[in-house]
Amino acid sequence: MTVRFAPPRLSPGSRVRIHGRPHIVGEMTGNGRIFASADDGNDLLLTFGRQLEMVRAGILRSEAAYTALTPEILINLNRDLGTFTPREREDAQRRYAYCRAIHDLPARHRDNSEAIRTAFEAMALPEGDPAQDIPSPRLAREWYRLWLTSGFDIRALVPNTSARGNRSQRHDAWVREEIDRAIDETYANELKGSVRQTMFRARELIRVRAAAEGLQLPALSKNVVGRKAIETAIAKRGYWEILVRREDRKEAERLMRLKGAGPQGEYPLAEVEADHTLIDLMVRENGVVLGRPWLTILLDRYSRMIIGFSIAFTPPSWLAVMEALRHAVLHKEEELKRWEAYQGTSFVFDWPCYGVPDTLFVDRGAEFLSSSMAATAAALNMKIVPLPKASGDKKGKVESNFHRMNKALFHKLDGTTMSNVQKRGRYKSAESAIYSLDDVRYLVMRWVVDVHNRSKHPGTGEIPAERWRKGMDEVGPKPAPSKDIIAPLVGMVVPRKLRDDGIRYNNLRWNSNALRALRERIGPPFDVVIRIDPLDIRTAHVLDPESNPPAWIEGQLMAESKIERYTLRQYEHLKKAVDDAAVVDDDYELKLAQAAQHLRNFVEDRRNRAGVVPKPIAAFIKEGTRAVEHIHGERHDAAASAKPVGSHDLDAPITSPEPDPNGPYRDRPIRAANPYPHKNRDGRYPGERETSQPLDPVPTDTTLDRPPANEPPTDAVYSGKRRR
Repeated sequence: MTVRFAPPRLSPGSRVRIHGRPHIVGEMTGNGRIFASADDGNDLLLTFGRQLEMVRAGILRSEAAYTALTPEILINLNRDLGTFTPREREDAQRRYAYCRAIHDLPARHRDNSEAIRTAFEAMALPEGDPAQDIPSPRLAREWYRLWLTSGFDIRALVPNTSARGNRSQRHDAWVREEIDRAIDETYANELKGSVRQTMFRARELIRVRAAAEGLQLPALSKNVVGRKAIETAIAKRGYWEILVRREDRKEAERLMRLKGAGPQGEYPLAEVEADHTLIDLMVRENGVVLGRPWLTILLDRYSRMIIGFSIAFTPPSWLAVMEALRHAVLHKEEELKRWEAYQGTSFVFDWPCYGVPDTLFVDRGAEFLSSSMAATAAALNMKIVPLPKASGDKKGKVESNFHRMNKALFHKLDGTTMSNVQKRGRYKSAESAIYSLDDVRYLVMRWVVDVHNRSKHPGTGEIPAERWRKGMDEVGPKPAPSKDIIAPLVGMVVPRKLRDDGIRYNNLRWNSNALRALRERIGPPFDVVIRIDPLDIRTAHVLDPESNPPAWIEGQLMAESKIERYTLRQYEHLKKAVDDAAVVDDDYELKLAQAAQHLRNFVEDRRNRAGVVPKPIAAFIKEGTRAVEHIHGERHDAAASAKPVGSHDLDAPITSPEPDPNGPYRDRPIRAANPYPHKNRDGRYPGERETSQPLDPVPTDTTLDRPPANEPPTDAVYSGKRRR
C-alpha cells in the first residue's frame, strides 16, 4: 500500500490537525496564517514556509483524515495511556519501533517494501520480539499510517483486541444531523440551553423530519433519542468550540486561562497579589449589627504566605490598601503581642514576613490607580502592575485564598452568610451574629498565623512558612522600611486648637505632658497643625511651630482601650452605626419630664406664695451667724483602726499595678445605643413606684396662683437670729 495524504484545506473556519491537536484555520496575516486551538483557544501563527514543511512532514493534516480513523482508535486517543493494560502498552511500544524505522527513511522510500525490509533488518529488534515475528512491510505501513494520522500519538498503535464487536453507528446519518441541529439551536449559542432542553428539541426535529420525508423513527429508544446520545454528540464537538458559542471569545479565553496554575514568583516578595472581598460574616458591635466587613489581603506568589491584611467596613479604598500594605512590610512582633493580650493566649507560631515587595499585582480599581498609590510606590521603591480587566487567572492565588478562608473559617461561625442565598437557606445571619469587629480581626489573625501559613499548600506541596524561609535563605531578607517613610504616606493633617485637655478630633482626644508644655510655650490662640495616622489612632502628632527643624510632638489617645485597636475609618463607621441605631424610650422620657415638671411646679408655687428667701439669710438662719460655727470639729475614732498609722517603706517592692501612661481616666467616645432600663412584667421600670400622684396640668398663666391684688402680702416671719 502507498502512504499518501491529501493536503489539508486552509480556508478560514475549516478544521485541521497540528501535531494531532485540533485547530481552526484563521485569517491570513502579512507573512503567514493564524490557527486557533480548538482545545484552549490559543492562537498559533505559522509562516507560509513553515506550513509547507509541516504538511510535508505530516504534522499539519486535514481533519477528514483524522475523523476517518476507526472508532476504536478514536476512543483510544481520548484515553489516558495509563489505563491500558501492560500488555497493550508493550504491543504499542513494539509497533512504535517499526513505525519509527519507516519514518526515518527518506520520504520517497517509505512506500518501497524492499527499503522497509532492509530498514527492519538493520534495526535493533524490540525486546522479546524474535526475528520471525517481524511484521510485513504492508502491515507496518498500516501502523505507520495510523500513527502519522493521529499526530504521532502512540495510543493509535494500541491493539484493539478488547474492543472487538459491533461498532457501527447507533443512529442513521439524518438522525445525527438533526441532533447536531438541535445542539446548534439550543445548547451551542448565547441562550445557553441545558442538555435536557437540547434533548427535547432533538426529538421534535427528528419527528418532524421523519413525518415530512417518510423516514422511520429510531428504535433504540422509546423516546426517539436519549440524553446519553445528546451528551455524546456535545462531547465530540470539543470543549473550546462549545464554550466560544455559549460565551464570547474573550470570556472563553478567560475561562480557559483560569484552569492554569497562573504566574509564579521566583523568590519571596518578588511578586505579591492584592485584592479585596466581602467577608461571609455579619458583625455585631454594642448590640448593633454593622453588616459584613471588607477584607484586603496581600499574598506572596512564591511561598503562598499571607504577608498582610486589613479589615474595615469602608468599601475598597486607597486607605484599606495602605493599611494592608503597612501591615505587610513592617515587623509583626508588636502586632502579635497586642492580640495575645486581647485574648490572653499566645500564638503557636511566629509571622516572619516583612519587607517591601518588588512588584505588586492589583486590579484596575480606582484605589490602585490613584496618585496616592503612585506616591507610595515611589517612596517604597515598589512597582505596581495593574492587571487587565477580567484577568482573574493572573491573581488567582489570592482569590482562591478568599474561597479557602471563607470555607475553612467564616462559614463555621455564628452569623455567617454562607457563599450564596441557596446555601444559607433560612438561616438568619443578622440575628445569629455574636462577633465584634475585634473578634473577627483576632480570628483572621489567628487563622493566618497558626493555620494557613503553617499548613501544607496544595499548589506547592510545601508549608508556606518553610518555603518562605528557604527562599529568604537563598536571596537574603529585605529590611522593613522606616516608619518615618510610612507615616507621612498615610497621615491626615488637619488644623486644631491645643486646649487644656489636649487636642480633639471627631470626639477623640489626645494628650501628653509634652503637649501641655507646648501649650504653655506657644501661648494663645493655641492654633496648631496635627497629624493623625488613620491606620493607628493610638497616637497623634502636633507640629511644633517654634522648633528648627520642625518637629512633631506626640500625644496619646485618651479613650478606652478597645478604641485603640480600631483604625480611624473603623471607629467612624462604628460610631455612626451606633448613633444611627440609638433609640429613644418615649415612656421613660415622659417619666423624666414629669419629674422635672413636678420640681418646677413646686418652685413656682413657693415663689407665688411668699417670695424668695435670700441665700445668705437662709444659710445663717439654719447654721448660725458666727463663722466658727461653719467649721467642723475634729473627728477621731480610736476604734476605727486596730493598728496605729505606720510609716511608708520606700525600699519595699511595689505591689500595685503599673499606672496607665494615658492617665487613670479614659474617655468613652462611643456611647451605648440603648441606655434605658427594661420594663418588668408589670410594665414598670426598675425602681418605679407603684402609685404616683397625677401631674397637674401646667397653668398657662402663673398669676392665677398668686394672692388677689386687693389683699396685701403678709410678711414672712423667721424664727431664729437675724443678721444686724
